[in-house]
Amino acid sequence: MRHVLLLLPVLVLAGCKEKIPQGAVKLTVTYEGFRPECVLVTARDTADSSKKLSEEVAGKGERTGGALVIAVLLPADWSASVEVEAQAFEQSCAGKMVTSHSARVAVTQGEAAKAELLLSARDQDQDGYVAVLNGGTDCRDTDAAMHPGAEELCNDVDDNCDGQQDTVELRLGQVCTEGAGCEGTRNCGVNGTVVCNVPNATLAYPDVDRDNRGERNVAATAFCSGVPAGYVTTPNDDCDDTRAHVFPGADERCDGLDNDCDGPSDEDFPQLDMNCTDPMTQCGGRWRCTTGGNALECLVSQPVPTWYLDEDGDGFGRNEGSQQGCTRPTGSYVNQGGDCDDGNRFTRPGANELCDALDNNCDGQPEAATACPGGTRSWVERTEGGGSQVWRSVSTWTPGGAWVVGNNNRRAVQTPPNTTFTVTDSAAGGCGDNTGGDSTAWYSVWADPTTGRATLSSGGGRLAHQATNATACTQVLSTNLATHGIVGIPGGGGIEFWGASASTSSGEGEGAAFSWNGVSTSVTFNTPTNDIGFVFDVHGVSRDVLFWAGGYDAASGFTPGPRIYRFDSANNEWDTQSVQNIQGLARLNGVWVVNEKLAFAVGNAGSVVRWTDTGWSRVTFTNNHNLTSVVAFGASSVYVTCTSGHVYRYDGQSWHEFLSFPGTVFNDIAGTSPEDLWVVGTNGKIFHWPR
Repeated sequence: MRHVLLLLPVLVLAGCKEKIPQGAVKLTVTYEGFRPECVLVTARDTADSSKKLSEEVAGKGERTGGALVIAVLLPADWSASVEVEAQAFEQSCAGKMVTSHSARVAVTQGEAAKAELLLSARDQDQDGYVAVLNGGTDCRDTDAAMHPGAEELCNDVDDNCDGQQDTVELRLGQVCTEGAGCEGTRNCGVNGTVVCNVPNATLAYPDVDRDNRGERNVAATAFCSGVPAGYVTTPNDDCDDTRAHVFPGADERCDGLDNDCDGPSDEDFPQLDMNCTDPMTQCGGRWRCTTGGNALECLVSQPVPTWYLDEDGDGFGRNEGSQQGCTRPTGSYVNQGGDCDDGNRFTRPGANELCDALDNNCDGQPEAATACPGGTRSWVERTEGGGSQVWRSVSTWTPGGAWVVGNNNRRAVQTPPNTTFTVTDSAAGGCGDNTGGDSTAWYSVWADPTTGRATLSSGGGRLAHQATNATACTQVLSTNLATHGIVGIPGGGGIEFWGASASTSSGEGEGAAFSWNGVSTSVTFNTPTNDIGFVFDVHGVSRDVLFWAGGYDAASGFTPGPRIYRFDSANNEWDTQSVQNIQGLARLNGVWVVNEKLAFAVGNAGSVVRWTDTGWSRVTFTNNHNLTSVVAFGASSVYVTCTSGHVYRYDGQSWHEFLSFPGTVFNDIAGTSPEDLWVVGTNGKIFHWPR
């Protein structure tokens, strides 16, 4: 039992506060079996019943009992005998008293007398109301829901203990109006509620979003004259009546909502917010809902790089056909675009303007005249070795540096910064002789790009070297086979030379292709099981991309047509490229490899073919001139020479005449760039563009 001490003054005599008290009473009120909400404490002077003090005190403690301690100060004019009384009430002291107890107490001046009062009642269901049989108002003390003031339910039970039947108190059976003017009678509904029973009415539920599902937890409305728009008679189980795509049985969408009203949202998309890889760009991202909400998409948050195909290897690709992705595509792709000519490695954004009549820096304008020596674009013509000299081959190793070789055992070299050639022949010493004829003619020359030293091959089969500052050449060996072309390919710690001949010792229409280390007195020919036709030129950038070009003409006595062979480094053989199957091609005289994926070959009757990693195909030429040589810097930067004294330039779409000098046969062309081109031929002519 819990005791509560009420400090003074709880009961204060109203009459004489200014006088010294005669005495006091310490009163303990204990209640058991219930807890009164209000206790009325009264003190009376037994000698004079008109002298009385009272105070209402709130009950304390548990529902099963408790106690109050009250100090009573007595006025000085009271007698020495006092009666104290405690009365218990269920809810307020204005209601029905449940029980009371009183006692007489003798009071001594200056001392506090003690008194104890016991209030006993029974509140079995602990609802704050005492049973009627115990003096209270609870008509059923075994049910906490039944007591005075409780809600009266339609259940044939006196829930509020007012003694009235439900029929009377709830007006059961009386006329009522429901919904839109539907008359009925009041009857008991579910869970003790009273409803207006309208047998002829239709119950409908609000359907704000018009998805034919009523709003959940909303009472039905009765309609006697038809159900209006915005109401449905279907179940009221719509968990969100503001969205037409949310209702039980709806397809679950990816939108953060519980579309089918089953509790969770987006449960049909378990990968939502998980990491993913976009299949198109191969970039990492997270799965997110699509705009339509019916699927997931891999949303990439990082910037996606753009890759541009760079076929000319200048570091810039063309914008057309660009691809986006976090993985570089297979092939020659770079992350810089804007190349206005992806077939010319000297043309790209920011490139230096060359004297080539082209827009090298992609600003939309060809170079200004100031980019050309002397302010003009032109070929420089010169005659070296005399007017009857035939120059057969030219090779460059640096801008302005060129080797030229030809008949009469002559070699000519221009070494920058010099602007004139130094011509040497047998008269100045060196290798070979000067007896005349093709046997003393140098057919081909290749300049080392590092040192400029020339490697020479002759019509008599001689192989020799000559440094740029030497006055004579040094012969190393002779194959006795006319060697029309020679090229050096760096590799293996040195340079490996490859040669092409249109004849062998058998004289049966077989050509010869060989390799040479540059110092040995012998060369390595192809195996007898891999015989090849006549070949007139050889070029390559590696052992794996190395081609010979040749074939037969009508005067050879063999079936006319082109031939191209590619070196097979795995088997040490030369594989035919089957260009003889291309309609209309004649014998080929020159070949040039631009890079690992591009090469060109040219020949008689306007024959031009291009090689990519998919094979050889024909390029239509502007006429049927016999083409003698080719040099290329990309798919749209190709230059060819012909026997009728012309140089043609190919821009990837069409051919344009670049130089015309009738009466001179142009035998070869070379260059380090489109503004450093050399052309050689008969009549001692050497042409240079543009220096």
